[in-house]
Amino acid sequence: MDISCLVGVCSALAQTAADASGVAEAAATAASAASDATAAAGTFGDALKAIGVLCVIAAQLRAGRIVRRYQKDLVGLMGAASKSVLGAVDTTRWDAATLLAGLESRRRTVLAVLSAVVTVYSLAAALVLIGFAESRHSTTLTWLSVGVSFLMFASFSAPVVLLGVSASNFNRLFWNWFAPATFLAVAMQAMVANVAPEERLGHLGRALLIVVAASVAAVALRHGLPLRQRLALAAWYARRPVLSIVLAVFAALVAIVVFAGVVAEEVFLHVFIGCIVGALAIGLCWFTLVDRIRRIVAPLLAAGYFAAVGATLLVFELLAEPVDALQGGAAGAATAALVVGAFGAGWLARQFVLSWIGLAYQQKVFSDAQFQVFCWMFSVCGAVVSVNTLVSDKRQLHDPVNLLLLGATLLALALYWAITRFGVRPLASNKRLLVLRVFSRERRSERLLDELEYRWRFIGPIVLIGGADVAERTIDPAKAASYLRGRMKHVFVPNVHELNKRVVAMDEAPDPDGRYRVNEFLCFDDLWKEAVQRLLAASDAVVVDLSEFSAERRGTAYELGLLRELGALPRTVFLVSGRTELAAVRAALGLATDAPLPVAVIQVDVAPDGKQLVEALVQRIPADADEPGAPAAARVSVAAAATAG
Repeated sequence: MDISCLVGVCSALAQTAADASGVAEAAATAASAASDATAAAGTFGDALKAIGVLCVIAAQLRAGRIVRRYQKDLVGLMGAASKSVLGAVDTTRWDAATLLAGLESRRRTVLAVLSAVVTVYSLAAALVLIGFAESRHSTTLTWLSVGVSFLMFASFSAPVVLLGVSASNFNRLFWNWFAPATFLAVAMQAMVANVAPEERLGHLGRALLIVVAASVAAVALRHGLPLRQRLALAAWYARRPVLSIVLAVFAALVAIVVFAGVVAEEVFLHVFIGCIVGALAIGLCWFTLVDRIRRIVAPLLAAGYFAAVGATLLVFELLAEPVDALQGGAAGAATAALVVGAFGAGWLARQFVLSWIGLAYQQKVFSDAQFQVFCWMFSVCGAVVSVNTLVSDKRQLHDPVNLLLLGATLLALALYWAITRFGVRPLASNKRLLVLRVFSRERRSERLLDELEYRWRFIGPIVLIGGADVAERTIDPAKAASYLRGRMKHVFVPNVHELNKRVVAMDEAPDPDGRYRVNEFLCFDDLWKEAVQRLLAASDAVVVDLSEFSAERRGTAYELGLLRELGALPRTVFLVSGRTELAAVRAALGLATDAPLPVAVIQVDVAPDGKQLVEALVQRIPADADEPGAPAAARVSVAAAATAG
């Protein structure tokens, strides 16, 4: 054998031996690491067991002492005066002037808190967004970017100022003012963000001026057009919706072509891109946030879906590998059990999340207005983070800018919740308002509740018999969660005994934002008359919407008769319109055909004036109800009558 060949063979054998030695060392290292991990896991488990045993022993030793301290404190409290323990009872005399002044003060305070939070949040979010943006080629553009970003966040977030106080006519106010401002701010943000490094700022300036002028002109045209012409256009659109859309699209295309021919290409591209992005932003708001049902139900659905999908995937992740290791018939049975168990876990997780949200609302962790504010702000943050991630290939969801935006949103919401809960003292007036109405499929009842909620809920709860005509206005997180869990029938009052308990235990405590709640009684057909009788006896003021009352409305006629029999007419306000049959009203009240109505009457043509209505109701509250403790006495009398019955 050649010497060189022999040397080569020996070298190969040596290299193989070295590789084998390295593999052996790696295996030994891995085995040592696994052994260390196992030992660490064992040590951690032993530590947990020891801690658990010590906790049980400490609890057993301390239980007797806790009971003795409880007995001692109980004896001390029983021997003390209530004022020394609970403080002085509120002795404010809640006359009409005091109620109206307190209402206005609390409303302005909550509006100021929301405005301040939105301003600070918008500035912080704008600085975060600009701080992580690509470097600008001029200081002017940098400051312009900060201002435009602030306007974008402010216009997106400003509607929470209305949501936080359940402002009436939210949709109308949004489309009249906030939608144009949002369109303008988002369009300007899109134009500023797409400036090329070598582009002259003159093109951007002209594009911004064009968009501002067009937005201002549109708002001026909207508000300057006479009401009769607006109604005529709305009626024409209702009769010919397809033709209206075709004409609008054709007019937009003609305007685009003409505009492209009279301005520079750079200016046209800025304006066109900005308007498209602004229109998409408005469409997103309309689709997800403007409607009250979407603001309440959509977040609950999203939370339920997320919990269900997450729990299902977690079960598959944990048990899929052991199931795959099985063979034969056991594998098929195990796979079927895994699928059923995974989807069952998802369903249980969904039910748990919905139950938790509903329970948190019932326990007054947050109010219905705060829930809508939270959802709106998270939607704004999510939209900005999504767009910020999608438009840049270098951005990820967990980038610092996105995390800081989320942190700013969480901080703003926590600040808002804490200030309204601990800094805004609710009024202890607790004046109940009963709302009676002619049931209808029109939106008149919803508009009435809008006006009442905006003001009355600062001085007391609103009570009404539920129905489909106000379902969109009275739905709250607890009702929505119960419906999604398939427990809608449990919300209804099943019998007179349960009715008596619910009237006595009616929710009278204010929410964390200082407003009282709407107490809706959903009754079956054979129980609503009993409910009206109980609620009339326990209310401080009553408003009856008779806008469409006629002799055929026997249910409302029965309620009018109850008002007369129970002596509730002096604290009642009637809302009437041109369609109200006043002769039928007098007949239901047992009055002569020409007798004046013994109540305050407000004429309503389109929508009630909320301020005028609330002032009239406050003026009708009986004088004896102003005495401290009078509402509680009324509730005791109701409970006694119910028990006797």
